[in-house]
Amino acid sequence: MLRAFLAAALFCLTLSLVAPTGAQAQPAAEGKPSDDLQKLTQESSNPVGSLWMITNQFNFNVIQSPRGHLFKKPRTQFNYNFQPVMTFDLSSDYRLIARPVIPVYNSPYAESLKTVNYTFGLGDAELMAMVAPSSTDSGFLFGVGPTAVFPTATGKELGSGKWQLGVAAAAVFMNDTWVAGIFPQQWWSVGGDPSRKEVSLTKAQYFLWYSPAKTWQVGMSPNILIDWTQKDADNALTLPVGLGVAKLFTLGKLPLKISAEADYSVVRPRHAGTEWTFKFTLTPILPKLF
Repeated sequence: MLRAFLAAALFCLTLSLVAPTGAQAQPAAEGKPSDDLQKLTQESSNPVGSLWMITNQFNFNVIQSPRGHLFKKPRTQFNYNFQPVMTFDLSSDYRLIARPVIPVYNSPYAESLKTVNYTFGLGDAELMAMVAPSSTDSGFLFGVGPTAVFPTATGKELGSGKWQLGVAAAAVFMNDTWVAGIFPQQWWSVGGDPSRKEVSLTKAQYFLWYSPAKTWQVGMSPNILIDWTQKDADNALTLPVGLGVAKLFTLGKLPLKISAEADYSVVRPRHAGTEWTFKFTLTPILPKLF
């Protein structure tokens, strides 16, 4: 299973690295002044920014079940997210940001009271589209738009089995050294397998990045989860905090950002939840194709 996971991740990563070779819309990044690279560093952390990117995120999750409902011992979950970011100019004042997410998992599940097994495959795909102002003089940015989740999971343990629709928003402050903000999405199930549980889920990524030197960032970008269908409040909230570091450099003519981060859930579901997340992200910044 792990070999298949790594093979799929390597395939998507290869696609992301070779994609820019045929594009000519953006000047070569090699030899750019450090001020320009710093602008790319900051803009690449902005969820309503203007850049085309392909984010390859590798997550290593440690799942705990404190009361032994699912696992008596902590279990590990591998997750790779393939996340292209594409922007389109709607006018001189507004742009559209499209963010699909295609997840791949190698995830544990309780096969019986005493047996834990692993399943590998696709998870539920996401698609978000936000409209945002093209520029602002204040440093404060925002965006809003629809978001959807599709039941593409190849196994019952890897997805909800539901079609989901909702709303996404973002509020960001950005200057030469700081990027801070929140990027919430809320989904409600609107169809799908009638035998599966209904969905009302909030995922809110909050982020705080400081640039102590040009092309370097220190900070965090964890995801808060709120499951509104839980009757027991102890099982509804996941609240992580973290610390990470990011660096932007050029690989030939290609701007490339790498980051590593560790997040700890100070609040997590009592039934079963992620205690630790260790993530490594590799993001090529592409020429703007349209």
